[in-house]
Amino acid sequence: MDCLKNIVVGVDFSYFSRCALKQAARIAAWNQAKMHVLHVVDTSVVNHLKEFWECRRPLIGSEKAVEQIRESAQEQLEDAVGTVENASPHVDTMTGTPFIELLRRVRDNSADLLVLGSNGSSDPSKGAGVLATKCVRKAATKVLLVRADHVEPYKNVVACIDFSETSHRVIEQAIRVAQQDEATLHLLHVVSAPWEGASYVPQPSAEDQRSHSDALTDRIKLALEPFENEMHALKVETNIVENARESDGIIKFAGDTSADLVVVGTRGRTGMRAILLGTVAERIVRESPCSVLAVKPDGFKYDFE
Repeated sequence: MDCLKNIVVGVDFSYFSRCALKQAARIAAWNQAKMHVLHVVDTSVVNHLKEFWECRRPLIGSEKAVEQIRESAQEQLEDAVGTVENASPHVDTMTGTPFIELLRRVRDNSADLLVLGSNGSSDPSKGAGVLATKCVRKAATKVLLVRADHVEPYKNVVACIDFSETSHRVIEQAIRVAQQDEATLHLLHVVSAPWEGASYVPQPSAEDQRSHSDALTDRIKLALEPFENEMHALKVETNIVENARESDGIIKFAGDTSADLVVVGTRGRTGMRAILLGTVAERIVRESPCSVLAVKPDGFKYDFE
């Protein structure tokens, strides 16, 4: 994630979003990037407040009361930013729909990265929150979902390789993070052996199985050739894991290696007008035990207006 110029951070004052703010500030410092911190006062909340004040406090006026709420949120946001080292971002509070305003801010600032807490008020044991997952799907840039307590430099970075076109971008971003933090880079390919789970498929010999594994290793090496000069100082491990479900294999590997960050690619639909996470990426975003960096296909755009 080097050479970033603009980073947008969404803050809802949850513990997770405060962790995201700290991680974003650290990443911005790496890159000498501009950081844009945004809190959105949800329109639905505002409308309920207006109804309340119009009935209970008509002398104050609902519009004035809402403006007081926005100003109070701005002060709280500035206080939150003030607790973060090396942070001097543009800080803004506005009223609107959080999803729309975050994507608009990404577009208007030509953001290279959107950083969010993986959860707001939702139960983290049930996976990433609705807003975070929706932004992963739709934001026209990389999205980093930060889990609680993941505010320090990364030590173990997992790059999920499936040999798709987006895999090149996954490897590129994972290398950048590992370089910045001097982390171990785990290159991971999960394979579901075609002879497993089907009695009518002949079981290959042990030698043939080894040849199959060697061929996959060679494909990974080939995928790494464009990055040879950037990887010489890194500690790199290549891992081929068998699992009937690719997502299960990735999630288990992340847990077994105490990974801090999983880098995964999303897939584009025809014309690159929307993102289809797919079963694998969907489950990783939802169930990963660590932070997730979702990398979009080259040329992806999303029209939200």
